Amino acid sequence: MKRGKALNRALDFWLGIPVQNMLACFRREGEYPQDPRRIGLLFNPALGDTLLASAAILDIRALFPEATLIMFAASSNLSAARMLPAIDSIELLPITHPLKSVRILRQSKLDLMLDFTAWQRLTAIYSLLSGARYTVGFERKRQYRHRGYDQTVPHLGDCHELENIRRLSRSLGSHAEHSPRLLVPGGPLPRVVLEGRKIVVFHAWASGSQRGQREWPDDSWVHLARRLMVPGRAFLLTGAPSDEDRCEALREKLVAQGLPAKILVGRDGLGEIARVLTHAEMLVSVNTGIMHLGAILGVPTVSINGPTAAHRWGAVGPRVANVCPADGSGGFLDLGFEFRGHARDTMQKILVEDVLRAIRSLPGIQPNWGAATNRPERTTALSRAIEAPLVPASAMLFKPGSGA
Repeated sequence: MKRGKALNRALDFWLGIPVQNMLACFRREGEYPQDPRRIGLLFNPALGDTLLASAAILDIRALFPEATLIMFAASSNLSAARMLPAIDSIELLPITHPLKSVRILRQSKLDLMLDFTAWQRLTAIYSLLSGARYTVGFERKRQYRHRGYDQTVPHLGDCHELENIRRLSRSLGSHAEHSPRLLVPGGPLPRVVLEGRKIVVFHAWASGSQRGQREWPDDSWVHLARRLMVPGRAFLLTGAPSDEDRCEALREKLVAQGLPAKILVGRDGLGEIARVLTHAEMLVSVNTGIMHLGAILGVPTVSINGPTAAHRWGAVGPRVANVCPADGSGGFLDLGFEFRGHARDTMQKILVEDVLRAIRSLPGIQPNWGAATNRPERTTALSRAIEAPLVPASAMLFKPGSGA
């Protein structure tokens, strides 16, 4: 899978750039529609990007209250698309089938096409061929993807992705800056919520390229759970269906320590997990889509960031904290694939005490959360290392009009 994704990026770069530039030579320059009736929206297919984009959708809806907003979703972010407010319809776009994708786009008869993807040449080509009267997209340095748009917006690596997304909506004339907001679908709650226990959710699994480098060691999760355990509390391990075996392995380690733990894999997408999160005491997660989901829903959320840059992709919400390695070896992922030449052990450098301090810093959390118990703790060379300074929660809150 890793090689397949690397190959796809290579093909997108080496084939996509010349194809897009050739097609751009024959492009007719569009005229900006003052009163667009049908607006197409295309987002990065990653879950977190899609959830953050809810802020821009609300900005665009405020700017064009009578327009029909059509989101073009991939299979990977379809469940996230269904939680976005203000969308009138969702079209499933088969990203890897160019002819089908272009046909779907052209049949939509768009007045305005907004492409929020940052580096993919394929999506830029789709926007160019969409038949829309006017197209807007990002121009990112050294990605060579901007020639086919009628209007381009700078995509920067020194601010949170939410600010980049808002920059595009502001380029259309939007003055509103909504916070990200999601619609939690109705449905039954799983038994673990109905048992009356307090629930702390652990999301230990990353997705995408080099996922192992963005995951925290199992022993650290077990140690954290031991520090958080009090009577009446249980731990819920969430993941995708493909993570079920790893969830079970971690659950067995927790149970072996006398810690009550259950598993919830999102077989119906994000809906069930979102409903559970609204009943949870807290979410502790690696930096991934579930982390963004909990943060936006207002769940007290701690994001464990190793290679992922917190200033680019950290948790955004009213009660969030981001933890990073103390030695500065992390935070090098900008677009998500810049692993080469960087440390591979950044997640191992984040200590349980760092995460506990982040938990205690969250608004509304009691300062004795995770206080040391009378049970003896296993000590390792890692746990005796110098503790990392915590990035304050308030420093990572996204404020309207500023970067995170």
